[in-house]
Amino acid sequence: MGGRPGALSADGSRRKPFMNWISPPETVRRFTPHQLLQHWIAGALWVVLVVSSLAAGAGFAGSRSLHATAGIAGLFLLGYHAIVLAAIGIRSDMPAEQIAFLPWGREWADLRRRKGIGAEAGKYSPAEKGDYLAILAWSVLLTASGIALRWPSSIGVPGASAYDWIRTAHAGFGAALTVHLLVVHIPERWRNAPGDLRRAIFTGTVPLREAERRKGWVRDLVARGILVPTPETVESAEERESVEVRELLERGNRLAREGKFGEACISYGEALRLLPDYSQARFNLAVALLRDGRGEEAREQLMIFLEKDPFNPMVEKAREMLDGPGKGSV
Repeated sequence: MGGRPGALSADGSRRKPFMNWISPPETVRRFTPHQLLQHWIAGALWVVLVVSSLAAGAGFAGSRSLHATAGIAGLFLLGYHAIVLAAIGIRSDMPAEQIAFLPWGREWADLRRRKGIGAEAGKYSPAEKGDYLAILAWSVLLTASGIALRWPSSIGVPGASAYDWIRTAHAGFGAALTVHLLVVHIPERWRNAPGDLRRAIFTGTVPLREAERRKGWVRDLVARGILVPTPETVESAEERESVEVRELLERGNRLAREGKFGEACISYGEALRLLPDYSQARFNLAVALLRDGRGEEAREQLMIFLEKDPFNPMVEKAREMLDGPGKGSV
């Protein structure tokens, strides 16, 4: 087995890969065969519904029955889709955002800002999830109004006026879904999409280089064992110690922001034990000690700070803490 030294971009130029992998696959799956089947059935039903609706408006015989039949088939497909999504999520113990393709967490903010596909995107970007959500929402409204029109007495439609109102709403929902598909879905998911993603609508897979453009997708592939990173170079003891010192400083800063000054002092002290000349850790320790009510200890650390690093940019601040109005507490 060997690691792959690089990857080719869409235009054939060599670019730096997200990571090196052990025996990476040439392609990764974007859609399962089951998803592709549902996609094409839904697309065929949409075409039948649009054509039969136009034919009914023109007075062609049998078009209303065809429209109703396609609508019922769409109802069953929508229910089946929801059940399958829930079943996959429960069986595979996967979070909802990876199954239902819905915008999740900060993805809503990215969607509102109309942010493009960033490097941190997962298999499905916020824009792709928003597209799916819009199609799902219009489909649900269209289905609900269609049920009311097909079985008005069972639903409890009060009269002819309400029935006409529902029919108008049903036509509006259908028009909204059609406009979204023609203006957003088809152009963005097909016409303007990279060729590899367009082909995925038929094959279900994309080249690994396309997945590597999205770090969230790569992390998911690694977690599932599809991609195996090559072992990293062993760090030297000094490098490990340097990383540990930075982590201790960051931990101390986080604890201080949370008001846990005593615990922050412990982290800063441990960083100084590993690297006694680390001026930033010493200054932060002095501030944390002061806020923890340990003025004499803070004063001692500030004096050491001034002695060891007299040209540090924080020297003036340290002197103000020693000599300023609050010196009685230092």
